[in-house]
Amino acid sequence: MKKALSSPKTASIRTSVYRYQNILMVFGLILSFSGGSWDITFHILSQPESFFSLPHSLVYSGILLVISIFLINFRKNFSEAKPIKSNNILILAGIVLILTAGPFDFSWHLKFGLDGLLSPPHLTLLTGWLLIAIGNLKITNIRLNGTKKKKGETDNSGKIINSWEFKSISQGKVPHDKESIKIQNKVDWDDKIINGGGAQLYQLQLFLNLSILLMIISGFLYFFSLPFSETQSYNFNPPPDLAILVYGVGFPILFSSYFLYILCSYPELKTMVPLVGTFYVIITLITQISSNSYLSGYLGYYLLNLIPFFLYYLANLRYSFKIVSSKTETQNIDFKKKNTIPNLTSKYAVLGIIFALLSYSLCFPLNTYIYNEEMYGYLIYQYVVVYVYQMIFSENFMIILPMSALAGYIGFIISQTSHLHFRNKV
Repeated sequence: MKKALSSPKTASIRTSVYRYQNILMVFGLILSFSGGSWDITFHILSQPESFFSLPHSLVYSGILLVISIFLINFRKNFSEAKPIKSNNILILAGIVLILTAGPFDFSWHLKFGLDGLLSPPHLTLLTGWLLIAIGNLKITNIRLNGTKKKKGETDNSGKIINSWEFKSISQGKVPHDKESIKIQNKVDWDDKIINGGGAQLYQLQLFLNLSILLMIISGFLYFFSLPFSETQSYNFNPPPDLAILVYGVGFPILFSSYFLYILCSYPELKTMVPLVGTFYVIITLITQISSNSYLSGYLGYYLLNLIPFFLYYLANLRYSFKIVSSKTETQNIDFKKKNTIPNLTSKYAVLGIIFALLSYSLCFPLNTYIYNEEMYGYLIYQYVVVYVYQMIFSENFMIILPMSALAGYIGFIISQTSHLHFRNKV
C-alpha cells in the first residue's frame, strides 16, 4: 500500500530533482563558499565568533543543499554510464571530505580554541568543494556536448547520432556487445529526461560551474598567502616572501590561464569570460567589501573592474579571436596526423597578460594584507586599508606590473599547452 502511494509521486520528484541536480549542487557550493569568504571579513572585523553566525549559516546551508540533492538520486547517480558515474564518484569523494571537515573542525576548536584561516579542517572543506566543483563541471560538459547532436552531428549515412556514438564511430568502434548497448540505453534515457532542460540550462550551469571553480582555486591561493593563520596555539602563517610569491605569481597565472582556458574550450560562448569575470567581482564585492563598513564606500571603485570584461565582450563581437590562422584550417586540419599543432594566436598572449594585470585590482582588499606583511609590517586598522593599498601600488608598481605580466605570459603558455594536449585527444 505504501509503495503504491509513494512510488509515482516519488519517481516524479526524483526525476525533476535529477534534471536540475548539478545546477542545484553548484548553487549550494556558491552559498557555502560565499559564507566562507564572508567569514574572513567577520574575522578581519573581529566580529564575535559563534557556531551560528550568519557566515557560518550560509556555509551550512550550502553544504546541506549539496549533500541532500546528491543523495536524493544516490542510486541513479551510480547506475549511470561510465563517464557520468566516474564524475559522480569524484563528487561523492568531495562530499565525504565535507562531512569529515565538520567534526574535524569541531574537535580542532575544542583542542586549540579559535583557529586561523589555514588549518587542516579548513583545507579539508576547501578540497571537498574543489572535488565537487570539478565533478560537476565535467558532467556539465558531457551534458552540454550531448545537446550538440540536435545541431546535426551525423554518421556517414547521414543519420543523426549522439556524442557517445559519434566518438565510438570516429574511433572505428561499432557498438554490438551487451555493455555497449547498456551504455547506449542510458544515453537514450538521458536524452528524454536530462536533455529536456535544453542547452540553455547547461550553459547556465556551465557559467556557474566555471565561476565557483575559479573562486575555489583562488581560495587555495589565499590560504597559502594571507597572514591570518596565527593563533595562541600555533602559527601557520606562510613566510612573507613565500606569501608574496604565491599571491604575486599565483593569481596572475590563474587569471591568465583560466580565462584563456574558457576561450579555447568554449569559443562559441562569447559571453562566458565576461560573465565569469563579473561573477568574481560581485562575490568579492558582497563578501569582502560591502560587508565591511570601512570599505563599503569604495564599491563604485571596485566595480570599475567590470570595464575590461565589458570591453573584451565588445571586442569579441567585433573581432573573432581565432585559435588558428584561418577558418578553413580550423575545419580541415587533422591534429593527430600533424607533427606540429597550430599555436594559439598572439592575441591570446596579449589577452592573458591583460587578465593577469587585473589581479592587483581584482584581489582588493585581501592583497593589501599580503603585501603589507612583507613590505611594511604595519598593524593595519580598517580605516587605513585603502591608503596602504594605494601606497603599496604607487611605491612598488615597477615590481608588481612586470611580475604580473610575466606571470600572465606563463599562464598563456600553460593554456596553450593544455589546448594542444586537448586537441591531440580529440
